[in-house]
Amino acid sequence: MRKSGLTIVTAVVLLLGTLTYGVAEASKLSDLQKQQNDIKDKREGVSSDIDSKNAEISSLKAEQEELKKQMQAIDTQIVETNEKIAQKDIEISNKKEEIALLEAEIRDLGIRIEKRNELLKERARSFQRSGGAISYLDVLLGANSFGEFLDRVNAVSTIMDADKQLIKEHEKDLETMENLKKKQEDELAALETLRLELEDMKATLDAQRKEKDALVAKLREQQEHIEAEVMDLQEEEELLKAQEAAMKKAIQLEKERLAELERQRKAAQANGGSYPKDTGGTFMVPAAGYVSSEFAARWGEFHYGLDIAKGGTVPVVSAADGVVIRSYYSVSYGNAVFISHSINGKIYTTVYAHLSSRDVSEGQVVARGTKIGNMGNTGYSFGQHLHFEIHEGPWNAKKSNAVNPRKYLSF
Repeated sequence: MRKSGLTIVTAVVLLLGTLTYGVAEASKLSDLQKQQNDIKDKREGVSSDIDSKNAEISSLKAEQEELKKQMQAIDTQIVETNEKIAQKDIEISNKKEEIALLEAEIRDLGIRIEKRNELLKERARSFQRSGGAISYLDVLLGANSFGEFLDRVNAVSTIMDADKQLIKEHEKDLETMENLKKKQEDELAALETLRLELEDMKATLDAQRKEKDALVAKLREQQEHIEAEVMDLQEEEELLKAQEAAMKKAIQLEKERLAELERQRKAAQANGGSYPKDTGGTFMVPAAGYVSSEFAARWGEFHYGLDIAKGGTVPVVSAADGVVIRSYYSVSYGNAVFISHSINGKIYTTVYAHLSSRDVSEGQVVARGTKIGNMGNTGYSFGQHLHFEIHEGPWNAKKSNAVNPRKYLSF
């Protein structure tokens, strides 16, 4: 877009140059008005582009706000997930402590059971050594009375039942402890699984956050790019406004120039003279009349110009926009005007000789078609005419840069 701005600046320069490098007067004004309309259309198009870009920026900002809300929700979930992970870590630690305590109790119970088993085993060995049931019979028969016998029967029965009950309680306690340990281990496994799931969830949330961060950065980059385009468009719009103002002034100047030319034509016609018409081309014919002498050899020497002759008061005009570099009287040229022109980057010099009068002075800027004097018969001249030369470059005494004016004129 910066390149576009430079293009507009160049266009402004070229636009102002239209006052210097115009064609026929009527078409020149028409062209200026057309250019003014084109500039207006382009400026309106740029203004529309600015509105469109601003709408894009608003849309991107809305997307950013939505993404920021989503990121805020993700951040909240990340915080909650981290809190849950921390809570699960505490529960897992507590559960491990509970399991460690159970394992210690199980070990203690195992030791007690082992001791009881040894006691039972020792009793069984004693029972076998003493004959088992016979020993119990001896106990029973050793009673001194029936009452004592009944007491001994009850005692033996109680001992045997106690032994059986003790074994059952041992087995039950061991089973209970093992089941409790398994339950705790299952709960620990479930907690650790849940913690892993929370870690996965956190990783997913982190990934989503990174994606949204990247998307927000991309949207921001797009927004900055569009904002830069808007700035360039605004700059272009300002340049177009300046160009439009310059064009408006150029049109006004052209209207004033045409009005002055018309005034000069009418004045010439009132005095019986005729004003030349601009038929286009790099240079316009500088005076009305007919060509009385060509760009060719004449009277033993070369004639480096065209002679245009006509009777009466005949205005002579500048063949193109330029700057007067000489306005003086010469013995050979008579009243003469030299004008320097810069056209499409190339320097030209035009010479207007044998004038009856000179209306311009050195250093004066003249526009194409501006009256610079009247056709005359001054200097080394035979009869009223305009001696007109065109030089591709500066004028020199040898006239080495002189070219046939017909190369540029259209009669």
